[in-house]
Amino acid sequence: MFHSTVWAGAVEGFTEPYRKIDVAPAETGTITTVSVREGERVKRGQQLASLDSDVLAVSLAIAKAGMEACGKLKSAAAERNLRENRLEKLLLLHERGHANQEEVDRARGDLAIAEANLLAVQEQHRLDELEHKKIQAMIERRILRSPIDGTVLKIHREEREFVSTNTPAVLTVVQLDKLHVAFGVPTAMAASLAVGQMVDMAFSDSGARAKGQIDFIAPLTDAESGTVRVKVLLDNAEERYACGVHCTLLLDQGSAASTKVSSPSMNAGSIK
Repeated sequence: MFHSTVWAGAVEGFTEPYRKIDVAPAETGTITTVSVREGERVKRGQQLASLDSDVLAVSLAIAKAGMEACGKLKSAAAERNLRENRLEKLLLLHERGHANQEEVDRARGDLAIAEANLLAVQEQHRLDELEHKKIQAMIERRILRSPIDGTVLKIHREEREFVSTNTPAVLTVVQLDKLHVAFGVPTAMAASLAVGQMVDMAFSDSGARAKGQIDFIAPLTDAESGTVRVKVLLDNAEERYACGVHCTLLLDQGSAASTKVSSPSMNAGSIK
């Protein structure tokens, strides 16, 4: 379906990952495990690597023990119930004239103290639960997980290496089920393009043809090259197209009307 079209211009570009993410931990530390290899496909949320967390693991165990300890809570609840029962009995005796007001008042005070003690134990229990969650979160911050479904492009750090704030990236993950194709389009030709427009492309190395959708048109022209940076979104769910290869944007006479540019070309190195 391509041979009948008269092309007004052909612009050279190259394919690049839809997303390329340097995965780094939230904190510094020594890498204890790297769970994947370069080229391995990963799922969103999958563990890629982890930093040392031995001390935090001990703190987590202590916090868990404190959170699960029920002795003080049961003791305080029993004491409160005991004081409440005593007050109820004294009130009945007081009505019958077998207990004086001082005994009733003291029982009320003892119940209030027991209720306050129970409340303090319950509050401490909630704090222990929060401390447990806090340490879990601190450990999670030392685990590197994939932010996307993608492929491990490069591993920058190996096990036992230290990750600092200056060089935090441990791995690079890329998304390749969709690709961006970057072009430097002459300004006059770019004026006829619009975001969302479908365009034709050709791959010289394989001879394949493809259709893509314009995803981005830079609002400014590069002064040095006189071109506008254009990104075309290309579906690559079947992995038919390689990443980092040259591609040609083919513009027909209709989409490039009013331009008289004849086969302008631009190598990948001049795209900014």
